[in-house]
Amino acid sequence: MLIPIKLRKLLRFVGVYGPGRTLFKVAGRLRFRVPAWWRTSHAKDIGIVGCGQFAFATLGYFLNRRFGRRVLCCFDTDAAAAASLAQGLDVPHVCRSIDELLALPGLRILYIASNHASHAAYASLALDRGLDVYVEKPIAVDLAQLAGLESARRRSKARLFAGYNRPFSAAVIDLRKRLRIDPAAGMSLQCFVAGHVLATDHWYRRPEEGTRICGNVGHWLDLFVHLMSWRAMPDKLEIKLAWANAVERDDNLCISMTTDRADLFSIMLTARAEPFEGINESIQFQHADATCKIDDFRAITLWQGPDLWTRRYWPKDPGHKLAIDQPFADGVGRAWQEVVDSTLLMLHVTTMIKTATAVATFSFHDARSALQLAVEPP
Repeated sequence: MLIPIKLRKLLRFVGVYGPGRTLFKVAGRLRFRVPAWWRTSHAKDIGIVGCGQFAFATLGYFLNRRFGRRVLCCFDTDAAAAASLAQGLDVPHVCRSIDELLALPGLRILYIASNHASHAAYASLALDRGLDVYVEKPIAVDLAQLAGLESARRRSKARLFAGYNRPFSAAVIDLRKRLRIDPAAGMSLQCFVAGHVLATDHWYRRPEEGTRICGNVGHWLDLFVHLMSWRAMPDKLEIKLAWANAVERDDNLCISMTTDRADLFSIMLTARAEPFEGINESIQFQHADATCKIDDFRAITLWQGPDLWTRRYWPKDPGHKLAIDQPFADGVGRAWQEVVDSTLLMLHVTTMIKTATAVATFSFHDARSALQLAVEPP
């Protein structure tokens, strides 16, 4: 007897993500109430802005699992999305505006998972209110937004965290622990990403939302910056782009980069067909005498000189748990300059895509200087 497609997908998701995470993914799609036995009665001091699938299935899952019923309030420009998230996760306050949410007594931490172009503005408002902020990727979709956010961060005593999760994956953390760094050696990183198939009118593709570069590709640009930071950051990058469709340049594309420290980076994002379980990533890395392969954040193999080390991860761990945990765990957060650098690089690639520029040079020094000038004009 043939197993129905939806049941097959459910079973496959359990095999990849485990039963608890799968429950939240299903609940997020169907918007049903998560069973009461999953939650406890800890203090509520978290707000969520943006109540879509990611907020329900990912933020909701990890916040509930680690902290119980800590979500105090939520807001979305789509009132139905906010109401269904509140019902599903037992959130007591559904707010009608961002101002109403930010003024709510007891709110201490804000998680932002709204549309990309709104991230920086919401985060700046919350920082100015003295709230700690976790903002999903991207943290900004243009230089003006990044400058505004950076200005708010500098004048606030609150903390700011970014939702780039790959550096928090168990595989990347394990690699860092075992890798013997050679300060003079270059790094090579290749990422093959089979991504979600998006409709031509999907909101990720809108220029004002940063295109799919900010929506997806920023993850692997951020991983590249993170790996380079283990040694020493380069300054100049030579960037080349190739796309399969001149109309949809942010899809089915290749990005290659070389740096003035002999680094080599390439990413292929392809979405001609979507893997059954969703996005799938194959990552290859070389440095000094080490070669590493990460298979969809479910397995790692590290060859280093004569040594061989392998490990499997279940459930799949692309780093969401530790990334989302940043506001609560001492010593877990990344250096903020690293996130700023990856954002500056992402914005440069975004501009290349928007303007159909296939070859360009990027300088971290020049980009940081331009940001500083935007934050503090003479």
